[in-house]
Amino acid sequence: MAEDRDQPPRRHPGFLKRRAGNLALAVLILAASALAGAADWIVDDNGPADFTKIQDAVNAFYVQPGDTILVKPGLYLETLYLGSKDLVIRSEGGPFATILDAQEMGSAVSLIGRTSATRIEGLTIRNGRDQTGGGVYIYGGGPVLTRNVITGNSAAGGYLGYGYGGGIEVYGSAAVITHNVIQGNTALDGGGGIDVYYAGPSTPGSCCPLIVQNTILGNRVTSPTGLGGGILVAASEPRVDSCVVSGNAAAAGGGLYVEKITGIPDSPDVATSIFYSNTPGDTDGSGSFRLPASNRHTDPRLGPGIWMNWWPRSDSPALDSGGTGLPAGADLTGLPTAADSDLDGAAGADVGAVENRGEITGLLLASDPGWPVGAILSWDGSVNQAVVFNVYASDGDPFRSGDGFCLAAGLQAPTLEDLSSPPAGSARYYLVTGRDGVEGSTGLRSDGIPRPAILAACPPP
Repeated sequence: MAEDRDQPPRRHPGFLKRRAGNLALAVLILAASALAGAADWIVDDNGPADFTKIQDAVNAFYVQPGDTILVKPGLYLETLYLGSKDLVIRSEGGPFATILDAQEMGSAVSLIGRTSATRIEGLTIRNGRDQTGGGVYIYGGGPVLTRNVITGNSAAGGYLGYGYGGGIEVYGSAAVITHNVIQGNTALDGGGGIDVYYAGPSTPGSCCPLIVQNTILGNRVTSPTGLGGGILVAASEPRVDSCVVSGNAAAAGGGLYVEKITGIPDSPDVATSIFYSNTPGDTDGSGSFRLPASNRHTDPRLGPGIWMNWWPRSDSPALDSGGTGLPAGADLTGLPTAADSDLDGAAGADVGAVENRGEITGLLLASDPGWPVGAILSWDGSVNQAVVFNVYASDGDPFRSGDGFCLAAGLQAPTLEDLSSPPAGSARYYLVTGRDGVEGSTGLRSDGIPRPAILAACPPP
């Protein structure tokens, strides 16, 4: 049976003792910080650098509040604890190249009483295991967690017998959680992806968390009475906006469960998100919570793409359908958000952690048995029914240097049969773009760098 949480849970005494020690040290560090401006520090697991471990940089007395710790690509086998300084910890190469692996030695990241000046950005955070907050434990304050991949973490319970927040625990905090992928985490009792607990107007200093433009996939709560496979909200009022919540599972509220606690009226503000294929259902609750009509129950049509299975395809309902007033910043890939994904000439935010930048997806190539030298191309359509398609070809160069020519312009159907053939001894490469108000992106190369513009562009409509 899930633990009765009318009283806030407490962590083990070692956690509380360590927290008290770090708060005592904070007085010395804050006094020293007034004497110098912000500095940048380099962490590289292979060296040479200022540090080889992230926690060593955090602990160093000369690393002062307001400093930035820049983490080079690598595998960092450690846990991270910030309990006395506000720091920016940012990866240089993004979450696919920079991995924090906790080796099941506790919460991978613990943020205690940190303000919005603390920022954790661009890491893969994995293999954390603790009573609560297996991946990230946030207590108090309002730190920023952005552009991370939080995966394979667990809140498996402990000597107190309960486990909440497999991916992230937000406890009494106005944390900002944006453009993260939260996937494949587990919790014993609740909040396989995220648990939000005592964070709202009824809890002083904790109003209100922002959970915005995240992709929350395949998280589980394992107890037969578990709640909130994707998100569990208890006695809290987070804003959950423009998120994809799909494929999560729990005994109740596979996508989202809202747990009412006696005497606390707080309830989440959930808007413009996509819920899909959560087990046993997308939302549930112990009170009167109902999912507002601005949210949709539909296949978000993610991937495959250069960013694996998190990228919204060109016919995804996530395109340009995010909410307004969202926090500014880059998406998971590090590129600016609010591109014109549906090619209607007006930029808008996509739902989820990754932005489609007007790229047509799902290009397939087949042969014609009646014309062996030809090729049949097909691709995803567009969520914007007014889009038509241009097809480019490049013989010998895969569009890496801006080469290419217009093969067909203004196609209404997402298919083309190419009966011509490249010169002898060369290969032919294809690229499809869409256009309505504007022509779409020429896409990203396999290394993630935007392609140069095509030299011989198709004529405008």
